[in-house]
Amino acid sequence: MYRRQVLAAGGSLLMVGGGARAQSGLWPEWLGSYDGAARFYRSIPLEDIFPPPKQPHVDLDDRNPFGVHFDIRLVDGLAVIWLCIDSGPMQTADSGETLHFAPLINGVALLASADSRHGPRSATLTVQRDLLSTEALFAHSDGSFWRRHFTVRFTPTGGDVILWVFDAAGTRARTWRGSALKRPL
Repeated sequence: MYRRQVLAAGGSLLMVGGGARAQSGLWPEWLGSYDGAARFYRSIPLEDIFPPPKQPHVDLDDRNPFGVHFDIRLVDGLAVIWLCIDSGPMQTADSGETLHFAPLINGVALLASADSRHGPRSATLTVQRDLLSTEALFAHSDGSFWRRHFTVRFTPTGGDVILWVFDAAGTRARTWRGSALKRPL
């Protein structure tokens, strides 16, 4: 356990020293609307299991692509992210979900409000040199929860998209990858 903490701390120091610092605001060229698609990539176990299970988990997720649409806006100087996912376990309502964030401080902002029927209980926005990421925590009616990460690494024409969903037990993450093009103004 102590070894993991030391390794994590060392990795954090390398990131700070290596120029991967977070920026304090959104880049103006990121603002706009994006359309793209993602498909199931893989499932990642998050804990070591020994002995291995006799019947290991097999990913049965649909590998067909589905639509991912998002807008990045500034409203009264604050970041607003609208996200609409057409399928998969993190599918949003047809109208999508709009997350309004508090001011960015050192590249991180907390959720201020959400416009969605089943919005997240909490969310954070992280902004770095070439990417934007949201992490949202949703609750099921039975009291369990799931977390969804949405990350865009910006390219000259749009961005590469990664979606992560973590299960309530925190033992497995499922990932989808794709790309999106920025709509012309």
